[in-house]
Amino acid sequence: MPAAPTPKNEAQRQQALERYDILDTSFEEIYTEIVELAAEVCQTPMALISLIDRDRQWFKAAFGLDSRETPREYAFCAHAILHPDHTLIVPDAALDHHFADNPLVLGAPHIRFYAGVPLITTDGYALGTLCTLDTVPRTLSPTQERSLRTLARQVMNQLELRLTVRYLREANSTKEKFFSIISHDLRTPFNGILGLSEILKNSAHECSPEEIQELSTDIYTSADTAYHLLENLLQWAKLETQGISFHPTELLLTTVVERAVKLLTGVAQQKNIRLQVLTLPAQTMIADANMVQSILQNLIANSIKFTASGGVVTLTVWEESGSIQFQIRDTGIGISPERLATLFQIEHSKSTLGTDGEKGTGLGLLLCQQFAQQHGGCIRVTSELGKGTEFTVILPRFPPEPDNGSAPD
Repeated sequence: MPAAPTPKNEAQRQQALERYDILDTSFEEIYTEIVELAAEVCQTPMALISLIDRDRQWFKAAFGLDSRETPREYAFCAHAILHPDHTLIVPDAALDHHFADNPLVLGAPHIRFYAGVPLITTDGYALGTLCTLDTVPRTLSPTQERSLRTLARQVMNQLELRLTVRYLREANSTKEKFFSIISHDLRTPFNGILGLSEILKNSAHECSPEEIQELSTDIYTSADTAYHLLENLLQWAKLETQGISFHPTELLLTTVVERAVKLLTGVAQQKNIRLQVLTLPAQTMIADANMVQSILQNLIANSIKFTASGGVVTLTVWEESGSIQFQIRDTGIGISPERLATLFQIEHSKSTLGTDGEKGTGLGLLLCQQFAQQHGGCIRVTSELGKGTEFTVILPRFPPEPDNGSAPD
């Protein structure tokens, strides 16, 4: 039995299928009604909504058939998706060399007739088919074929509606998160600035130089916190709405790392935390300087935030298998397994107080992840409560070309 060739755009087609998040979901009435109507219109005992996955065909809806999936190499639909603009009609599978020795023809459900209309996405990918089947040879009338194509379009309309609803829910969740940050997390440091400034304005003549210095330091700390919260918030908002331009250039590792460490050395010293760099090769890489800088600053700042006085934050950099790896390890309070599982999910992003009560939005880690992915890289995290956390950023020395989600230069 010759298996259907793989479409030339298979990788992109598979990504399109996964975008709909439909595989392995339960039967739904609307899809069941469509296959029942297809069987009635075409006067066949079986009808399916079949989606072609990597190694299987999976049925979102089935009429006259109990199975939910079959191997892909058995799938008539795997042949149908090769010609997205045409209805594949097999009048008698027993006489067709593509299907004559197919297990679904030789055995149950003993398919002899097949008609499948490809399910085409708005960007042109064939996800599977709406198909009807019979156990005896036959064909479709022109009216039946037109009706089947109309029903296939309705299947795609439902899938597109499902996708739109999901995007709207995600957008609403993003909007709620945005306003939550503005109304709570960003307001807190500004309240501190206003309160301390009022004390200084009304009582400066009564304060000693030491007290004025202390108040000024507290105001600066609150202002610095507000600035970094706002910076992350604006970067995240831009990323969510229009994307951030990706400008890879040749970077010297020592320069980008030393700059990030220098900016945070004072913060570490204020908490009596030792910030150290163990290894730093004098190499170059092709990367977006601002993104790499943001990743390192956010992760180092995060480690300082959750490490108590007397602790250590260590940065180690090395090259491995064509990638530059940045490891930020701390001796802090650690992250629970439950929190670790949702660390990079916006819906679970939340403000968590540091060891000195430092505030944050939870957006810094999300930015780090998205910036790493922009480079074709990733971030790995391991942690143990009470002992510390280790973030490892893995970036290719030569990143891929920007994807379509990047803002143009």
